[in-house]
Amino acid sequence: MNMKNNLTLIVLFLVLVSLNSCYVNRTTVGNGPVGKAESVRYSHKKQLYVLWGLMALKHAQPETPIECGYQIKTSFNAVDAIVSVLTGGIFSMRTVKVLVFKDSPCDPKIQRQERKVEQQQHKIDKEEMHQGR
Repeated sequence: MNMKNNLTLIVLFLVLVSLNSCYVNRTTVGNGPVGKAESVRYSHKKQLYVLWGLMALKHAQPETPIECGYQIKTSFNAVDAIVSVLTGGIFSMRTVKVLVFKDSPCDPKIQRQERKVEQQQHKIDKEEMHQGR
């Protein structure tokens, strides 16, 4: 074999070793979303690995809701794949998301609205208390 073929084989081998296939793993906890049910992201984190995934640097522990069921979605997406390819697989990561039903009490949008109403009510109560003096 000539030098060009050897180099091609080495590059091909490195690309194959550094790539994981794209995948998604979903685990439902309690009465959370099942499969691809209409859901929204509650929280997310990245799991970090070195040496082609042999050693974990950081285990993801995203925040989970206490009052609602949820789904944990672990995936190796396009951004994760690009990082893995650019580092030759020496460094890689996975994305971990916690999903809840859309428009449920645990939906971050609903929680923000509730906090806003509570803050407004607190402000009104405080103004009434100062006026009553």
